[in-house]
Amino acid sequence: MRILSLVLFLFLAGCSSGTYKVPTKEYQQLVKTLGVLPLIVDSRSAIVHPDADAIVALLRRTVAGRSEIVVEELRKKKGYFDVRLVQEPARILAEKLLIKAEADEFGLPRGYQLNRQLLAELCADSFVDGLLLLNLQGVVHTEKRWSRNTLENLTTDFNDIMATASVVAADGRVLWEMSGADATNILALQFADFDEAHFNREDQVRLKFITLSGLERTLLPPAEKAQGKPGSPQIADWLKNVTAALSPTLFR
Repeated sequence: MRILSLVLFLFLAGCSSGTYKVPTKEYQQLVKTLGVLPLIVDSRSAIVHPDADAIVALLRRTVAGRSEIVVEELRKKKGYFDVRLVQEPARILAEKLLIKAEADEFGLPRGYQLNRQLLAELCADSFVDGLLLLNLQGVVHTEKRWSRNTLENLTTDFNDIMATASVVAADGRVLWEMSGADATNILALQFADFDEAHFNREDQVRLKFITLSGLERTLLPPAEKAQGKPGSPQIADWLKNVTAALSPTLFR
């Protein structure tokens, strides 16, 4: 049931359409040509797992080429004059564009403070009105999770990989965002070992890290590979929600 609770959380988070910071009619006028940045994995974020470097490498392999698919999907929806991939290395963007991660009172990610000069330069060089930022980051946030039999629960800080998205104008204004309570939990890095506490007759429930191999099987399910479905279903579902939120049907 702990797994079911986590799946429900992922489903609810993934169903969000984000929040427009301006009326959609104004958004249409402001963003006629949209630039899509390569998907950023923030290696400086809170990934406290002992295999943190390997997890970052796993995430980078998993998201490679996904921004190109986002561009194709948004072009199909015909909600913009043009949608363009901004050719800039994701690691450089993570180092130079992302200045500081922000979070709400529960630790959920609220996007980033950005390097506005670089932002303006990227928009000018690519001839776009705004940029779609897609980010994966490690987050320590407070959450209640249940045991498999739903008889016990634990509310504490858990470390997860979460995804946020935003459309930012050249002057730094956030025009749309999917963050905070709308952020998507892509990958849980820890679990609460209720069974250990039960069999040891202990009140304290300890958190344990999911192994690197377990994380890889979660992110890239073997069954999906066997069926010829490349990529991560978690990443695919998140990006599907992003493109749906920015589709022309919401502008009408």
